[in-house]
Amino acid sequence: MHILPIVYGEKMNDMLKKKLKLLPESPGCYIYKNKYGEIIYIGKAKILKNRVRSYFSGKLNKKTENLVKNIVDLDFIIVNSEKEALILENNLIKKYKPYYNIKLKDDKSYPYLMITRETHPRLLLVRKFNKNSKDIYFGPYVDIKSANNLKKIVDKIYPLRKCNPIEKRPCTYYQVGECIGPCAKNIEKKEYTDRIKKIKNFLSGQTESVVNDLSLLMQEYINVLDFENAQQIHEYINSIKKSIEKQIINSNGVKNIDYIGYYYNENYICIQMFLHRFGSIIERKVEYFDLYTDFKEILLTYLNQYYLINKPPHEIYIDGIDEDVISNLLDIKAINPSRGRHAHILKTVKSNAKYYLENEINIIERKEEKVAKTLKSLSEKLMVKSLKSIDIFDNSNIMGRDAVSVKVNFLNGKKNTYGYRKYKVKTVQGANDIATMKEVLLRTYKDKDFYTNLIIVDGGENHVKAAIDIIHRNLNLDIKIIGLVKNTKHITEYIVTDNFEIINLKKDSEEYHFFKRMQDEVHRFAITYHKRLRNSNMFNTPLDKIKGIGNERKKRILQYFSKIEDIKNASDEEFKKIGIPQSIVNELKKNL
Repeated sequence: MHILPIVYGEKMNDMLKKKLKLLPESPGCYIYKNKYGEIIYIGKAKILKNRVRSYFSGKLNKKTENLVKNIVDLDFIIVNSEKEALILENNLIKKYKPYYNIKLKDDKSYPYLMITRETHPRLLLVRKFNKNSKDIYFGPYVDIKSANNLKKIVDKIYPLRKCNPIEKRPCTYYQVGECIGPCAKNIEKKEYTDRIKKIKNFLSGQTESVVNDLSLLMQEYINVLDFENAQQIHEYINSIKKSIEKQIINSNGVKNIDYIGYYYNENYICIQMFLHRFGSIIERKVEYFDLYTDFKEILLTYLNQYYLINKPPHEIYIDGIDEDVISNLLDIKAINPSRGRHAHILKTVKSNAKYYLENEINIIERKEEKVAKTLKSLSEKLMVKSLKSIDIFDNSNIMGRDAVSVKVNFLNGKKNTYGYRKYKVKTVQGANDIATMKEVLLRTYKDKDFYTNLIIVDGGENHVKAAIDIIHRNLNLDIKIIGLVKNTKHITEYIVTDNFEIINLKKDSEEYHFFKRMQDEVHRFAITYHKRLRNSNMFNTPLDKIKGIGNERKKRILQYFSKIEDIKNASDEEFKKIGIPQSIVNELKKNL
């Protein structure tokens, strides 16, 4: 531990001194800023005066010491209670994304089955849980396969609405028995209520009636010699029975429970969670954070962030923290077990957290030291003071269609998803990489609060010149710019700087591999965004206005032809290849 006096390195500025004296003895949030005016840390406190002053006197660890070195100003917001402070802290962290605050590293989302609160409800498979939604959620499920399987069973035996929007005539799903049929008839509210009740019972583990109903349906298929559908229903029944057997072996109740264990040392805290669902432990989550403040504050902030985006369990088991405080702040029943099965599981979770911190953190620290060394070497080569924040850009389009660009940010050598951005290109027509880059750079850095040390463009001297034109000449920003120049095999060959200096990096060097990781990440992000946009646009084209072309035919046409001009100029034979009738081809050419 280190003693940190009020004067650190250089004399504390007068404004900060005055603000420390004015701190109230009230609950609230405190906001620390650096010399650039950026918000670098946001915290909550039961008593603002005591908590904030503790940063500037007494014993501090190395992590907190590093934070305090960068504080030159502070603000605070008074609230009525500690719970209000926790909620405000989370909202401010989401808005400003401070570097030193904890952020959920494990953003993996689990699938849920959701019954919508609509006049004509639907059963949907979703990835996000909305805490404030009136929709009914079931899950989370361990993997997408099991969730899909459950949905198929429900759609078969207790179908709700499938068509969206509701068709004006009986939809295909209704005709095959997988839609309740608001497109074909009036559905009474009671019919929906009864069906939803059966779905709730099934998804909550009451499977006997479902197995009976499926058995009757299987027999109906057998009676009409439809053995393919009968086999499918038989597989559903076996799947449910296996699930029941597993539940009987593992279950000690149907409550959803999270077991939360933690362990901390001078510089880090590791938090582990065991998720107990459907009668058994289905998943383990592991997070670790730098210890800038009291471990209890970090733990509560993490749990608040986590349960805002994930469905809370019925109970959480945790020790070392006042259960009433957690229950009050998170609106979840918290229990501190002293003995029995729950205490045993919690002890296991804590042991996992301790082992992780004492073993894995050493590896992580060595990796961070390696990255820091790489960044220092690169900053010397590029002649910049720091490479704390790096932005890298990439474009994606197909023959100029659905052109997009993205920005990926690396903070202290690590991916910072809070700094990722997506752009639909607005002013550029066709495939013009240089013009696209100019537009996106101007939109990114014009009138924006930011601080970045390096801008990387994916291209050679012409790309760097274009970036200089926007960043240095137009916006008058003092930011280093480099281009990553590729060879004919699309592999980065060398770096060109904004001084038009050529820098060659050895292909086996850490510096080269660092840039490659950034390139791979920005390329992945761009391609993913472009695919999503392209797929959504596939169903919004001039073909929509042509009679006789539905979704399936439209999909075939757009997959075969690259652009509308190709469709206009195509021969009748080409349309015949993809199964488009002559009458519709004539209609299509007339309208296009």
